[in-house]
Amino acid sequence: GNVPSVLFIEEGEHREGGKYVTMKKPLSMYGAGRGLTTLVGVGLQIKGNKSDGIVEIQDLTIKGGKWSGLYAYKGMKVIMKGCTIEECGGGGVDAWGADITCDDLQVIGCGNSGVYAWYNATITLSGQGTSIQGNVTKGNSYYYGLDACTSSSFIHLVHPLTKEQISKNN
Repeated sequence: GNVPSVLFIEEGEHREGGKYVTMKKPLSMYGAGRGLTTLVGVGLQIKGNKSDGIVEIQDLTIKGGKWSGLYAYKGMKVIMKGCTIEECGGGGVDAWGADITCDDLQVIGCGNSGVYAWYNATITLSGQGTSIQGNVTKGNSYYYGLDACTSSSFIHLVHPLTKEQISKNN
């Protein structure tokens, strides 16, 4: 089987060119903390197969990517903890045919929907630090703060979170 890799990203701003850094194998990615480790100008794209394993992303900020901050496409399950996604051109967290679990997620000022599930995707949000606000900055009326856009897609909020509490000014 695949042995997961571990990647520690030190404190500071890390600038990347291009639209996405793509992960096709299980990986645990740890920053030094939200607001301490920032990936600037790029999003994270998760592919691979569901059977390959899990991608964990923890304690970092993704800022100013051209497209989505985190995009899981028909691939591995993603577990995200203590992360902020801000000012990305597309959505904040997007899942297409994939499952994402986010604990204490903040999505702020992204162009399209803050949290976006489509085609057999499930996104689960938990943790009192969860906040989806000030998104849909491009002004398209078909985007939302929380957007489960097909009948086969779901966004679950773990008690005691409510959509009114976490999704504001989108």
